Amino acid sequence: MQIARRLLVLALAAALPMTALVAAPRAARAAGEAAVAQDGPLTGEVVSRWLDSWQAFTAWSGALPPDRRAEIGQAIRDHRAATPTQPGRDLAAMTAAIEGMPEWHEASAMMMKRGFADLAAWAATGDRIMQAYLTLDYDSPASVAARAERDALRTRIRDSDQLTDAQKQQLLQSYGPSEEMNRPVMAIPAAELEAVRPHMERLRALQPQG
Repeated sequence: MQIARRLLVLALAAALPMTALVAAPRAARAAGEAAVAQDGPLTGEVVSRWLDSWQAFTAWSGALPPDRRAEIGQAIRDHRAATPTQPGRDLAAMTAAIEGMPEWHEASAMMMKRGFADLAAWAATGDRIMQAYLTLDYDSPASVAARAERDALRTRIRDSDQLTDAQKQQLLQSYGPSEEMNRPVMAIPAAELEAVRPHMERLRALQPQG
């Protein structure tokens, strides 16, 4: 999933003191932030809070040192190579790659202040939101039309008499997997789809451009 893969190739920097980790849940309660249950209902309020936390996360991570980005990016790549990612669990897999590192604790403290149990809970919630987003977007008229156009182009490439087999293979690979392969991998409850629907534009803005 492109959104997920862009997330934690970002760096997570210096460690937060353990006292801050202990104080974070108290600070969240004092600020009136209700805890987000990892397996609880996905409501519009939870989606909005997650999007706000994403915004805070990216602002924080954007200023981190290049050497930390490189080290964490490598940890994520190593984890991905060694451990197959469960379908629809991209964010969870990426956060698992840095669990135990000092940066994981700092990121967890940030999410605890926003009502999430830790970074893993935040990632699990994000995976649910993204799968709901992908389901809604997959069935939108614009996406249906775009898929039909790309499939028609693939057919023209396969049927071309002017291209060699090697050229056809190269062109088809450049267009990525078939549209059927891009279908969302999880069945999303109707209530969760409706919770995410009002936030589609904010979620769409997270998609990498180009």
